Amino acid sequence: MSRRDGAFVLVLILVLGVLGAAIAAPAFTPAAAPQPTPPGAPVVVHREAVVGRPSSVNPVTARTQADRDLVALLFRGLVRSGQDGRPVADLASSWAVDAKGARWTFRLRTDARWQDGVPVTSDDVVYTVRVLQDPAYTGPLAAGWQGVTATAIDAATVRFDLAVPLGGFLQAAAQPLLPAHLLAGVPVAELADAPFSMRPVGNGPFALTVLTTDAADLEPVLEPLEPGSGPLATLGPGAAASGGPLLAGLELRFYPGPDEAAAAYRAGEVDAVSGLPPSAAAALAAERATRRIAYPGTTLTGVYLNLRPGAGPFSDARVRTALLAELDRGRLVTDVLAGSGQRANTPIPPSSWAYDPKAAPAVAYDPNAAAAGLRAAGWTRSGAGWLPPRAKKPVTIELLAVDATVNPVTAGAAARVAAAWTSLGIPTTVTSLAAGDLVDRLRSAKFVAAVADVNVGLDPDPYPLLASSQVQAGGANVSGFQDPALDAALAAARAPGTDAARAAAYTRLQALLGQLEPILPLFFRDSVFVVSDRLVGPRAVPVSDPSGRFWDVIAWSSVGR
Repeated sequence: MSRRDGAFVLVLILVLGVLGAAIAAPAFTPAAAPQPTPPGAPVVVHREAVVGRPSSVNPVTARTQADRDLVALLFRGLVRSGQDGRPVADLASSWAVDAKGARWTFRLRTDARWQDGVPVTSDDVVYTVRVLQDPAYTGPLAAGWQGVTATAIDAATVRFDLAVPLGGFLQAAAQPLLPAHLLAGVPVAELADAPFSMRPVGNGPFALTVLTTDAADLEPVLEPLEPGSGPLATLGPGAAASGGPLLAGLELRFYPGPDEAAAAYRAGEVDAVSGLPPSAAAALAAERATRRIAYPGTTLTGVYLNLRPGAGPFSDARVRTALLAELDRGRLVTDVLAGSGQRANTPIPPSSWAYDPKAAPAVAYDPNAAAAGLRAAGWTRSGAGWLPPRAKKPVTIELLAVDATVNPVTAGAAARVAAAWTSLGIPTTVTSLAAGDLVDRLRSAKFVAAVADVNVGLDPDPYPLLASSQVQAGGANVSGFQDPALDAALAAARAPGTDAARAAAYTRLQALLGQLEPILPLFFRDSVFVVSDRLVGPRAVPVSDPSGRFWDVIAWSSVGR
C-alpha cells in the first residue's frame, strides 16, 4: 500500500492541542447564522485574537495555528470545502476522473492570479506536489502525496495519476498551492525559513500588508469571480453574490496564551477569539453580547490498546467492549470539552456524510455491563483485581498520554479513563510524556494503552490506523490490530465509487468496527470560535482545522463599532 495513506488521516496528532472538524452529514445541520450586513452599512476591519504566533506562513511549512490561519486567508487550492463540507471548485473550474478513480484531470480558472499579478498555472500545481514529495521535505504532509504523479498538460490543465485509486482524493486537492515563479529556486529544506514565508504572496481573498510577531494586517483583494466557481459559489442562497469581501480588512492579533487572548477580548481590543480551551471558551461566551460558534471536528480522541499478539490481555473484542462500557463518554464531552464536542461511537465522525448512526449500536455507559462483559470473556474477579484466563496476576494498566501543558484536553480525558477503569477493578495509572517520547513509545509498541488524537479528515479514512499493512515500521497502525475482514471493509470504504456506493461501504465498515472495537473511541472535539455580536455572517460548518472557520469570510461583516 502506498504511503499516500497519510493524506487522509494526516498524522497522529500527538503534539497539537485542539484541531477541528468534520464533513457535513444528514446528522449535522449548521445553526442558522445572521445574514451579511445590509447594503449601506459601514464596512469596518474585523479584529481577532489568535493564540500563538506566526513563524512560517507557507502552505507546506506552517508550524503554528497562527501560520495556518494566515495560510487559509492568503492561499487557495484547486478545491475547497463548501457549506456542507464537501469539495467545491476553487482555483479549479472543473475536474474529471476516470472509471477506476486513478486519473484525475483539473482545469484551472482563467482569472486565477497570484497577488503579484502572475497567473496561477498548472506549473504551480506540479511544483507544489514535487515539494511535498521531495526527500528534503519533512513536514506533516510528506506522506500524503507519495504515489501520485502530477503532470502539466498545458498552462490551465493538470493531471494526477494515482498509484492507489482513492475515493477521497478531492480532499487532497484542497492543498493550497505555492507560487513556482517565486520559489522554484529555493531549496526545499530552506522553504520554512525563507523570506517568502514571512512575506508571502498568495492567491486568496486577502493580501498581507503588515506582519509582526504581535499582529497581521490583511486587506481584501478578491475580484469578481467567474460564474459557478471559487468561494462565492460555495456560500449558498442569500449570501453575497458578487464583488469582494464585506470587511474593510482583517487584523489578527497574536497572544502567547489563552488568558491573554481572552483578556484582550474583555478589554474590547478584539471582536473575536480563537484557540481557547473548551472551558475558557465557554466562560468567555457568557460575556454580554457574545456568542460561541462550534465547528464540528474530525479529530478523534481515543484509547489505543496494544493489540499485537502476546502484547496484552485485550485480544478478545468482548474485553475491549467491556472497557468501553465503563467510560461515561457523555460526561467526557460535558466536563472535558465543556459541551463543545460529540461522543464518538466509531472512528467516523458523527458529522460526516459517511456516518451511519444505525450501523454500529452505541456502547452505553453501564458499569454492570462492563463487569459482565469481562466475566463473559473468562475473566475472574479477586480481591486484588481482575485475572484474565490463565493469568497468574491481576491486570494493571499504564495509560500513556501527552503532558497536560501540551494538550490539556487529551490529558484530562486520560485522567477520566484511568479513574473509571480503576473503579471497575483494573488499577490504571496515567504516565504523562513529552510529545516526542509518546510518539516513540507508540511507534516502538512499548505501551499497553494510550490516549491520543488522530485527525481522520473530512473524507474519513481509518485505513492507515487499522489496516494490517500499516502495522510495519512507518505505518500508523500503532495498535498492531490485524483482521482480514476489517482489511477488506477498510479498502472498500476508501475505494472510488458513487456517493451511494461509498456510503454503503462505510455503513458496512462501521458495523464491523462496532463489533471489533479495535480503537476505543471517546469523542470528537469541536473547534470553538468566540465572537462579539458585532461580527455578522460566520456559519458553523465542518472543518478539518480551526483555520477552516474562514471558509465564508468574504460574507462576514462587522457592525456597531
